[in-house]
Amino acid sequence: MSSKKRRKQLSKAVYEKLKRTAYEYVVVQGMSQKETAALLDITEATLSKWAKDGNWKDDRQSRQQCASTDADNIKKLLRIMAQQRLEIEEQILDAQKTGDTEEEVRLRKEARALSDDMSKQNKTLLNLDKENRITLGVYIDVMESIFNAMRTFDEQLWERAIPFYSEHTKRISNELG
Repeated sequence: MSSKKRRKQLSKAVYEKLKRTAYEYVVVQGMSQKETAALLDITEATLSKWAKDGNWKDDRQSRQQCASTDADNIKKLLRIMAQQRLEIEEQILDAQKTGDTEEEVRLRKEARALSDDMSKQNKTLLNLDKENRITLGVYIDVMESIFNAMRTFDEQLWERAIPFYSEHTKRISNELG
């Protein structure tokens, strides 16, 4: 193989690795295209083309609409609501100190409504946890499917991954019981 052809293959491999890294940052980790372009020292136009050609937007949206993301979003919302609730309690104390009963009544109604909303969000969070729990059997079936595909794709990789598979399966078995 000529050195020119070897350089071209190497360049293509580096290019593909850079593209996969950009995908990881933008789609999987949720970084902006601008941040990713700066981090990887590539133009935003190049990154935008990769994203458009690879339909990264849909991939990113799919990842953001999964159950774990929903649960994380509800937890963030609950933290914000809890902070608001504490602020209202401080305002209620101030209204009591100044003898402003009308303001105290208004704030108590606001606090009750917020507490009710928090209760509903907590219930949604609990239901999400219940709905999205998978059984050990389903998990093992999925892992088997992945490992069978890996074996078909690259048997050496599959052989190297067997210790990981065994250890991971034991850990998950203990977690999911």
